[in-house]
Amino acid sequence: MYISLLMGKRGFLRREASPKEVLEHCLRLAREVAPPTPKGKRGRPWRYSHALYLALLLFRAFF
Repeated sequence: MYISLLMGKRGFLRREASPKEVLEHCLRLAREVAPPTPKGKRGRPWRYSHALYLALLLFRAFF
């Protein structure tokens, strides 16, 4: 019974995603849905893009 819980749909062992893989996936998803980052005062860009903030929120929800 314990072995069957570890098996995936195709008979391969299931493993947990590494934090690096999760962060890469979060960044890819966030870049697709995040709005463009507005410019700050006097044309300076914001420190971080909206996509990065969204990716970090998704990452924190996973871990």
